[in-house]
Amino acid sequence: MVKVFLRIGYEEQRARLLEQLDDPDEHGKFNVGDIEERGAWAAYREAYEVALERCSTDAAPWYVVPADRKWYRNRAISTLLREHLEDLDPQYPKGDFDGGGAPREAAGGVSSARPPVVHSSHQLVI
Repeated sequence: MVKVFLRIGYEEQRARLLEQLDDPDEHGKFNVGDIEERGAWAAYREAYEVALERCSTDAAPWYVVPADRKWYRNRAISTLLREHLEDLDPQYPKGDFDGGGAPREAAGGVSSARPPVVHSSHQLVI
């Protein structure tokens, strides 16, 4: 599991809300409650910090990614996912075809191919 927290800055959130108000095509994304919630920004930020700290473990760390710039956010997440997939080193099961094109199954109807076991102990904070 890869848990990613996208952190948007206070001013960037303001700019995005104003954009939603200014652009008729974005009106569907706008919620009046978003403006009211901005008043509790500091409290939300503190609560998220506590939650991230308490819910991040060696086996399932949280990765905090700055999300003010979408290109950077996308690059950071793509890199993070690529690194995790490389660590997993996924492989197709070895084929032992019986002429029907499907791999043979072990007794009991369960495939003999086992998924790799991965232990991640690093946390990347970008």
